[in-house]
Amino acid sequence: MERPPHGDASAPASAGQLTHADELAAIVEAFQPGVSHAVGYGSGVFGQRPAAGKEGEDREEESPMIDLLLAVPDPVVFHRHNLDRRPGHYSALCRLMGAGPVSALQRKAAAVHFHPLVDSPAAAHAAAAGGRRRRRIKYGVIHEADLLADLTEWRWLYAAGRMQKPTVAVPVGAEGAAAAALAEAQGRNLDMALAAALLLLPPPNPGGEGRGTWGLGTLHETIAGLSYGGDPRMALGGEDPDKVSKLARSEGQGGRFAALYGGALRRWEGEGMLSVDRTGGCGDVGGTVRLDLDHAPTRRRLWGTLPPGVRRGACSGFATAGESAAHLASVLAGIVGPAARAQSAKGLLTAGVARSARYAAAKFAKGALRGVA
Repeated sequence: MERPPHGDASAPASAGQLTHADELAAIVEAFQPGVSHAVGYGSGVFGQRPAAGKEGEDREEESPMIDLLLAVPDPVVFHRHNLDRRPGHYSALCRLMGAGPVSALQRKAAAVHFHPLVDSPAAAHAAAAGGRRRRRIKYGVIHEADLLADLTEWRWLYAAGRMQKPTVAVPVGAEGAAAAALAEAQGRNLDMALAAALLLLPPPNPGGEGRGTWGLGTLHETIAGLSYGGDPRMALGGEDPDKVSKLARSEGQGGRFAALYGGALRRWEGEGMLSVDRTGGCGDVGGTVRLDLDHAPTRRRLWGTLPPGVRRGACSGFATAGESAAHLASVLAGIVGPAARAQSAKGLLTAGVARSARYAAAKFAKGALRGVA
């Protein structure tokens, strides 16, 4: 597969990358044994530019929280060890329940057990920081089987949604069939994300339908927004309203998105389904994509790339590109919304009310409360 599934954690930090690979590796190593796959993502790994007119807004947060997703082959074993070593990462309820029930609870909602706002366990980073500032992390634990299901079926479009955006893969020494299956699943996740984003591209001209040319930056932003449609946090102001734009258009992100999706674009270009001009200018990544979504066979080809659960209920073709996009947006929101609501509610049990409240307050400060004196 010519497209890498993630960023290269062994490479030096690139433009806009805030957290170096060695720090991510040290954090993940502190959770071993028991982690078979790990990725770092979010604003603590890749810097996100402030919205226009808010240039000084993020200066106080010198070290944004690092987000990590840890895949584990046996959640019971992982939580048993983690509860013993880091009981403060769990709510009082989870400490009382023990590893078995915690593992069962993890697999509810969107199948991730998040630990937000905890101190980084990496001793190397603590020494490098010189005690000036604690580095906070949020790590999510997911069963390997649940990660595979989300990547290939978009069962919750939760972990899969995070991995549709640039991440940094953290080497953990995992090899063999499980690692190969995960790489294959991630490749399918990226192909499906690209197909969905192409179907959802906005009309290129006022009053137009689906034939036209779009900047690659617009395509990347559409990909970044797939897992936010229907998310109640966006509607309620619990997320930065510029979140999707920052994910796609911050420094270095254009090149990272191009690395993730360039291979599939070249394949489909070879099939004659679209054309890409990589010489134009569009933010920090040059180029445009030209596509005719008024062409019914093209729409059917893209729909055929999506997971069966997303295709279910859709007719073989829609009268217009607009009808196709509206239907797909509704289907995706029907996956994202319930999973996000249930996962947020689960967080009250897994992280505890106090920590969940602090985490929500930080989110609202970047969302609905931004700019409020």
